[in-house]
Amino acid sequence: MKFPITRESLQAFDIAKEQEELREEELQKHFMLILDSICKDLKRTMSSNSKEKKYVWRNIQAISQFNMHSTGIPCHNTKMDDHLPRFIEKLKETFIGCDIIMDPLKTYLIIDWS
Repeated sequence: MKFPITRESLQAFDIAKEQEELREEELQKHFMLILDSICKDLKRTMSSNSKEKKYVWRNIQAISQFNMHSTGIPCHNTKMDDHLPRFIEKLKETFIGCDIIMDPLKTYLIIDWS
């Protein structure tokens, strides 16, 4: 629910829709925290990555650690497979033109700019 709010919006309030919007907002915040961490680590390791032209991110399980503590709304879909495709799209938006490669066991991602 966004404030200020109109009478009409209050009358049309839908709790299920509100909870879904809160879940989505929290998921996007979670993605941004992970992306920020990846960017900082890539900057830090760039000198050693300059020859290989790739970055390996091994903390892929962080995607499944999404929870709803801040909103208090239980989230039943916290499997990594539910969020991984959306997260990979965020990576592609951040690392434009790079290949994003996931290993078959889904234990790491590679950002390849070669």
